[in-house]
Amino acid sequence: KLMSTVSLMESQENKEAYFLCVFKLLPLPKEVEEFVDNELCFKWFFVNSPIPKALFSLDTFQYIDVNSAWENFIGFNKREVVGQTPENLNIHSYFDPSFTENLKSNEKHTHNLDNGIVFLKSSEKKRVILNYEKIVINGKAFLLEVINDITDRIKYQKKLKSISKKSIEKKDAILKLAGLVGSDLNYVFEEITKLAANTMQTERVSIWEFDSKRKYISCKCAFNSKDEKYFNHIELKSHDYPKYFNSLFKNKIMKVDDVLEDKRTKNFADAYFKPYGIKSTLDVLIQGHYSPYGVLCFERLESTDGWTIEDEEFATSIASIISLAVESDKRKTAEIELIKSNEKLVSLNSELSKLKKELEQQNIYLRKEIDLVFNYEEMVYGSKSFSQVLTEVEHVAATNATVLLLGESGTGKELLARAVHNISPRKNKPLIKVNCAAIPKELIESELFGHKKGSFTGAINDKLGKFQLADGGTLFLDEIGELPLDMQPKLLRAIQESEVEQIGSTKTEKVDIRIIAATNRNLQKEVKEKNFREDLYFRLNVFPIIIPPLRERVEDIPILIEHFVNKFSKQYNKNVKYISEETKRNLQSYNWPGNIRELENLVERAVILSNDEKLVIPNFKSSSKESLISSTILSLDDVQRNHIKKVLKKCNYKIDGPEGAAKLLEMKPSTLRDRIKKLGIERPK
Repeated sequence: KLMSTVSLMESQENKEAYFLCVFKLLPLPKEVEEFVDNELCFKWFFVNSPIPKALFSLDTFQYIDVNSAWENFIGFNKREVVGQTPENLNIHSYFDPSFTENLKSNEKHTHNLDNGIVFLKSSEKKRVILNYEKIVINGKAFLLEVINDITDRIKYQKKLKSISKKSIEKKDAILKLAGLVGSDLNYVFEEITKLAANTMQTERVSIWEFDSKRKYISCKCAFNSKDEKYFNHIELKSHDYPKYFNSLFKNKIMKVDDVLEDKRTKNFADAYFKPYGIKSTLDVLIQGHYSPYGVLCFERLESTDGWTIEDEEFATSIASIISLAVESDKRKTAEIELIKSNEKLVSLNSELSKLKKELEQQNIYLRKEIDLVFNYEEMVYGSKSFSQVLTEVEHVAATNATVLLLGESGTGKELLARAVHNISPRKNKPLIKVNCAAIPKELIESELFGHKKGSFTGAINDKLGKFQLADGGTLFLDEIGELPLDMQPKLLRAIQESEVEQIGSTKTEKVDIRIIAATNRNLQKEVKEKNFREDLYFRLNVFPIIIPPLRERVEDIPILIEHFVNKFSKQYNKNVKYISEETKRNLQSYNWPGNIRELENLVERAVILSNDEKLVIPNFKSSSKESLISSTILSLDDVQRNHIKKVLKKCNYKIDGPEGAAKLLEMKPSTLRDRIKKLGIERPK
């Protein structure tokens, strides 16, 4: 008894349908066995069966008979096989002693070989299922062999497994590559081309990018699976290949089995396909955010086999991943630029706030300072000793050297410090003054270097120190001899390193300042007595300027008196014109322990007390002989003009020589001529 199973099988590749029939021998019912005993009936079923069948002797296992289906399948005819064994004919060798003895002794009527192999007359190998059954015809036992050819079924199963395996590989590749989105774009391109080439078993995979106007297309990355190498920098003009690009833009995907013959790709042959040995391609358009980004190309070098639907689907998926990677990279780049811009903006805002705060503090400080702009040429003097001081000021001002002003209180050290600053290259930057004697010991470090909020009790806000306020300009350290001893090393370090560290901060800040220090103390003596650090003294004493006291420049007293009288006459709305000669002589003979400051205060007091045109000096006797003060309201230029006129008149307007005006005024002849020109002094006709 035969049981058959019929299945419809369809080939995806060739679009053909097959019927697969599986037959199985079942034990015959008793009534049928009686029918089979009839030799005539058996032969009818045997001969006319479409299934290959053979009848063997159960004793010798030689062929007794074969049907036409067997002849057509195996290739031998009946005459060639009768009396022969399968082994003799090299058809199969399953009839070994153990098999035959098992058949003879086993009461079981059937025996199957589900994975058998037979060889045709042509030596072609076929995979088969062999069914054996012991039958009795007219009382004699035989062995019936039924052959079921399963070669095509096994091939198809293998093909299905291969397709399934490739499908899994493609799925895994897509998942792996999708996970790379967001990584470095060059790395993503290399991984995509390499993995896609290996998955598709294609020799080359390349990624191309259009320029902004789509005039050119350049290879960004290509992988050759033969030598495991990457290459790029190939560039083609897209306008030279209109058929190819028009088709690609229209269909989004284009497969070409023979690139040298296809009309869409013929023009590419000499420029690209022939030099690289490319025979067939599968190209997919890579979409960008607003316009196509480029093209993904799968290229075969040795085969013109057709591309399957599965290949197209895989290529389309890879192109989508590339599109995501490109957009992610653009977004990432934009985010980085945005972060940089924000950081730069925050930095600029912080710097602006810092500069604004510094400017506010500088303005607050400068508003508290005396609003005077002194130039060494505008100072009131006539003595040789003070002229020498100004010469030294002129020499050192153009440098960045540290200046140490030494002199008694009231000799004009601060004004000279301003003069050094105002004729130096730093004149457009601030001059910041620190009176070291006026600041409590506990606050001197904060005053000099600043502090952070909360760094000590009372530090409710950040504060910039004088070093920071003077950055780019000049720092004037007045009364430097009064600086506490424990503060001197910190000042020395700040001057040496040109950097400061705020109280409460762990960061140092570079500053660019010029130091001018002043003191009325004898620092050399202070060093010997261990009241002042020797290393700080040497650091400050780079260019010392000794300012003479007023008692050593008595010839300047009349000029200074005239200057102060005019200054305070304007201030207090007075009209003082005269001062007695005796008063002048008395003032010149006075010791002036307070120097110019004492003289200035005395003249101010005298102007306030004067009720008429005569200057009355308290505690000084005056006579009737009076001297006319140059002008009721005189400027500094007027005072100098009148003084130079007097000297010129005395020298008969002679400038050069030992008896010339320049010698008496202790000025260079060229400087005097410039001064005469500036003040508009002319010789009377």
